[in-house]
Amino acid sequence: MFRKESAIIFILLVMLISGCATGGSRGNTSGETARSLDVSMALKFEDVPVPSGFKVIPKDTFVFSNEVLRVGILKYTGRANADQVVMFYQDQMPLYNWRLLNVLEYERRIMNFDRDDQTCIIVVEPTKMSTHVTITVAPKGGRAGTYRTATTE
Repeated sequence: MFRKESAIIFILLVMLISGCATGGSRGNTSGETARSLDVSMALKFEDVPVPSGFKVIPKDTFVFSNEVLRVGILKYTGRANADQVVMFYQDQMPLYNWRLLNVLEYERRIMNFDRDDQTCIIVVEPTKMSTHVTITVAPKGGRAGTYRTATTE
């Protein structure tokens, strides 16, 4: 009799715990998706925002700038989900005078922005434990045909 009561109590506890876990995770997922991300205070380029909590990956980052030119490939990692990060850039980039040209989606999301003299490509790539963001900033190219290769006659 004791075994039967113990088994019933065990089954009820398992059902109760699994029910709470399922309900709790559903609530967290919708809360995470709805929550917007803040802009980080530490920016490599003052006019390209980065979600708060994202850390630069120094070995994968390159920046060159002087009075007339800036070029950079910045790589960050953070815990926000990829959809949150895409929404962050769609909301924030226009505030920094960037215009969204297009978004390509497959395993990762590629967002192309531009403004008068520059382009910015943002790649959002989800991994198992985090999300990677790669930001490429470069000047716009010249007109077609500006760059010519040497030919032999």
